[in-house]
Amino acid sequence: MSDQDMNYFDYLNLAKQKYKIILDKHPEIEGLSARELEVFEQLLSAKSLQEIANELFITYSSVHFHCKNVYRKLGVANRKEILIKYKDI
Repeated sequence: MSDQDMNYFDYLNLAKQKYKIILDKHPEIEGLSARELEVFEQLLSAKSLQEIANELFITYSSVHFHCKNVYRKLGVANRKEILIKYKDI
């Protein structure tokens, strides 16, 4: 099935399947809240914290707050450790 043939529900099912695969390998991710999961995903990119804030329509301080929670819940000290530990995502 090509991208043009996929509808919203196809994308949703694909996202759920990919999320399950990730959880099988990294079950600790399930402990993240929805917003923390969004921030976590953005942390895997090269975006600055301000760019993440702009993308998620939240303040820089909110991103910083969520980052600290993500680090704590995933057992890492900083973004570099996230990039190393989750390079397969």
